[in-house]
Amino acid sequence: MDRRLCLAALWICACSTDSASADTDASSMVSTSDPGSTGEATSSGGADTTGEADASSTGQAGVPYDGEPIDVPADGQWHFVEIDGMSCNGGIESGVGVRRVEGASRTVLYFKGGGACFNTLTCTFTSPLMLTGDDAMAANPDGVLDFTREDNPLIDANVVYIPYCTGDVHAGVRGQQTLPEVEETWNFVGHDNVLAALDRVVPTFADTEQLVVLGTSAGGMGALFNFRFIRQGWPDTDTVVIDDSGVILPDAYLDPCLQTHLRETWGFSELLPPSCEGCSGDDGGGLSSLFAHLPDAYPDVRFGLIASRRDQILRLFYGFGNDACASAGGLPDLGEDRYGEGLSALYDETLDGRFVLYEIDSDVHTWSTTPAFYTTDSGGVTMAEWFSAVLEGSAQTVRP
Repeated sequence: MDRRLCLAALWICACSTDSASADTDASSMVSTSDPGSTGEATSSGGADTTGEADASSTGQAGVPYDGEPIDVPADGQWHFVEIDGMSCNGGIESGVGVRRVEGASRTVLYFKGGGACFNTLTCTFTSPLMLTGDDAMAANPDGVLDFTREDNPLIDANVVYIPYCTGDVHAGVRGQQTLPEVEETWNFVGHDNVLAALDRVVPTFADTEQLVVLGTSAGGMGALFNFRFIRQGWPDTDTVVIDDSGVILPDAYLDPCLQTHLRETWGFSELLPPSCEGCSGDDGGGLSSLFAHLPDAYPDVRFGLIASRRDQILRLFYGFGNDACASAGGLPDLGEDRYGEGLSALYDETLDGRFVLYEIDSDVHTWSTTPAFYTTDSGGVTMAEWFSAVLEGSAQTVRP
């Protein structure tokens, strides 16, 4: 098998489900006034501060989360609920999976990951990974989503499962886009899907005592990009954000040319907090500034990051920025050493004192929804122990 096919298989195996072992039209939109900003509101689909929806967004501006609460039994089982305004590629309707537990005081918003579409190769590999409905929830029933384990730190929690079927790290606001040399038309409306989901989910779990926002891979990035909109639904609730493998490296390692391409393809610059001055550099870079801005803007929220030192999938993803985005064909590689240097730079420049980090000396991509969640050890601390400590507010950074 040639290198391109080997790497393609690697990409699909690592991104298709989070259950692999470690060895291997939005119905509503809200004001986006941001802590630390001038207090002016913007629509989530537009970069201005007039409150008017941008043409790239399918939603309506200025409407609070006041949809009909979701009615499913509190039986600890998954129930998939279709939601108006949530859609996938190919015009497929979408929704959320909901698991309710009687008497639960904790609610989890889980953002599913699974690749990204921004050029011919990535869209080709990502397309079959885009799942919704029962198929999505069946794709990764392990780790913290394995509710048969008594030692699962989320066993007594309500869980809302947000499928990933748009290829835009849950951050797109540009529906029905055609990319050069990509035959399939992509529906980049991941952010609109999130808003439509929140319109129903917030009223359903408005009284939760603790909110846990968890995302794996593209879902981890989606949790960051959408966090200020999530926070508007629960402004005073004890909140924890855990990003599993959704690492955004500093500009020296994630070239601004690739960041610019992703911004233009999915339109997510319109979602970035207005007060995050570093998030939008003149050269298109600055996305890693979110890791500094969010904890500074929300000091009462606990943020955690799970990251592999040699993450094989993000190395490939970010390798498209090699040589100023001058692709030589095939799937590139940022390189193990360079990726590790980038992760250290992110920690030293940004994470330390803001995010608690659980770093593993591994090339595996995503952990929290895999069986390895319970067996992985780094620095003498198991991942499950660290995860529980993040929920409790006692976690510290763990590095090999």
